[in-house]
Amino acid sequence: MDRLKLNEVGFILVNATALSSGGALTILRQFIAHAALTNKKYIVFAPIGVPLDVHANIIYIEVDTKSWLKRIWWDSFGLKRYIKQHNIESELCISLQNTSVNVDCQQLIYLHQSLPFTTVKYTLNKETIKYFLYKWFYKFFIFLFVTSGTRFVVQTQWMKAALTQSGVVEGNISVFTPDIKLPDGHLKKSPEQAQRLTTEQITFFYPASPLFYKNHLLILDALALLKTRQLNKKARFAVTLNVGDYPVFDEKVQQLELSDTVFYLGVMSYEQVIDNYISADAVLFPSYIETFGLPLAEAGVLGKKIICADLPYSRDVLKGYQGASFLNYQDVTKWADEMEFVIGRQIVFDFAPLSFAKCATWKDFFNFI
Repeated sequence: MDRLKLNEVGFILVNATALSSGGALTILRQFIAHAALTNKKYIVFAPIGVPLDVHANIIYIEVDTKSWLKRIWWDSFGLKRYIKQHNIESELCISLQNTSVNVDCQQLIYLHQSLPFTTVKYTLNKETIKYFLYKWFYKFFIFLFVTSGTRFVVQTQWMKAALTQSGVVEGNISVFTPDIKLPDGHLKKSPEQAQRLTTEQITFFYPASPLFYKNHLLILDALALLKTRQLNKKARFAVTLNVGDYPVFDEKVQQLELSDTVFYLGVMSYEQVIDNYISADAVLFPSYIETFGLPLAEAGVLGKKIICADLPYSRDVLKGYQGASFLNYQDVTKWADEMEFVIGRQIVFDFAPLSFAKCATWKDFFNFI
């Protein structure tokens, strides 16, 4: 803050007030790490109470937008008023949180929320109604302050296609892949570990939050079906949930008598998640609403067997990867069959790792802006 002053010219404004947790916070931190390597100056409007790395070319302004009303006010009036009050001169505003903002300079929107653009249909009930409303409510704010000169950045080709179908000119949309960085020493399993994987129970790992569209319940139904079959090994379903996070899931575990099959790992560090990828026999990803599906990319880079929903996002991320099985996200029998195949195999899966070397990434993004 001592090195930069708000009334200097040439700042790039970054609206990121809602990126406080999960994948959204990962996007913000990746952006900051790469922004620090450039010779540009940034004012980042950040969420309150989130620790972010300090860099000489970045000023952080914390803004409370924890409620929807506060966020709408900030995006519509607050940001513009702040710019005027502090005499900030900028030629570019980057919205890292999907929605457009009311500014006078050129705007670039980093769009990483797929819900408003998904064509997947789901049953309306107490659990899903807020997402149904969110789908239409949120889309309105994505485009509220968009002009003919607004540029969009998305993570996948399918999202680019979805945007063009919503009326955005194709030339105003660019695709950049998130960073896929794994800890050192992750690439090879030890001989002892490889042998263990062939002799002990079979572990299916699903790193996902407790949201209905993550489709955990499908896997429970598949496991119940597997219990009726003669299998030579025991299945183990490891989830990144705590008991109580997802009551509907917990109830179904009890109802289907799967307490000895489901393992609640809870919230873990990134390194622990990677360790669980490596030790798992297969990674499951039945989610039917995703933009990128980062676990697919991570598991693919590790050369893991992946069983996933057959949808545009998964086909996009795993294009060319030989270790993926794409299944109807509603077909319990097909999921049970594929899981049975994993359980019954005689050798350890060994797939050539997925590579994103030819994809445009954050480095290209900063050259682009």
